[in-house]
Amino acid sequence: MEIRKVGALLFMLCMSCFGLAGIASADSSFTISPIKAVEEGRGYYKDTVQPGQVREYTFYLRNLKNEPLPLTVYPADARPAQNGGRSFGEKEQPQTLVGSWLSPQKVQNVTLAPKEERQFSFRVKVPKSLTPGQYVGVVAAEERIPASPAKSLSQQASVAIDVVNRAGVQIVLEYKPKQSKHTMSIDAFRHDYIPAGNSRLTIDLSNSGTILEKPKGKIIVRDSKNQVMYQSDYAADSIYAGTTANMVYVVNEKLLLPDTYSVYYEATFSGKTINRTFNFTVTRENSQQSKQALIDSGKIEVKQTFEDWLWQHSWIIILVFFLFILILILAVWLSLALSKRKKKEAQSQDDSTNPIPVEQSGAGSS
Repeated sequence: MEIRKVGALLFMLCMSCFGLAGIASADSSFTISPIKAVEEGRGYYKDTVQPGQVREYTFYLRNLKNEPLPLTVYPADARPAQNGGRSFGEKEQPQTLVGSWLSPQKVQNVTLAPKEERQFSFRVKVPKSLTPGQYVGVVAAEERIPASPAKSLSQQASVAIDVVNRAGVQIVLEYKPKQSKHTMSIDAFRHDYIPAGNSRLTIDLSNSGTILEKPKGKIIVRDSKNQVMYQSDYAADSIYAGTTANMVYVVNEKLLLPDTYSVYYEATFSGKTINRTFNFTVTRENSQQSKQALIDSGKIEVKQTFEDWLWQHSWIIILVFFLFILILILAVWLSLALSKRKKKEAQSQDDSTNPIPVEQSGAGSS
């Protein structure tokens, strides 16, 4: 049990390391903003454009520290956060949407002096083939803070965690937005487990239209007996045109036992409703591992059932099966023997009640 707990803690620590590398900290050492008039208004650039136009936008980087600050600046595609919301691509990701319209395209490394504010610009070249819709790009800045090694569960091992702070300013471009195409699709489903042992359900919800959507809907999970095992309503935040949001739901209420489950997913957006049903199977091994992780993390206290005891002592099931076969064979043998004996007794009784007549012969006279 202790080994499982140590393993689970190490796994969660490793997962947190990966998570910190992509999440901006509240203790950021810098700000990035548009010009003052825009900053004091909506906080991002928004323009009506025409196909083939070129626009230029100004940004300001501010160092909030009293020491030099190295940063990277880059263009990015606007991408939805988990379950929808404002986010953007990382600098290593190729730009395939509005981020590819921005220049310069390269990642720029800059170092700001203590408390320095620096101005810079990005140009946007709108494609000539632009169709009606709303298009969102981001100018982003990133700070990487090397962390001091953190002691782990072992005195001989340590884990160094780099913290990455990212911030960006959106550029929202609209072209005949009332003629935008409103299309979404429910593309894929995945079932797995979080380190604590809870079932995690992930739906890929894609916006294949040309304008941002904020869908609402529900997810319902039923077992093979059609009983509802999990249900949740949702109201997603921004899912940008041409992007896919990972809609994630964690089943906190119960352990999913071995069975085949159906997942009904529904999304309503811009007056339209779409739905799709997926199926997945939880094996006995999956369920046992999930239960053990939930116990180790203190989420549930499970009392062993008779069925669990039987599966842990499977030799008893095998023994009972062979005893049943043996008893069945003996029963058949006894039945046949008894039947044969009855036939013999019946035959003997027939012979005694119906004796064979004796042939008599007499002497003749000459």
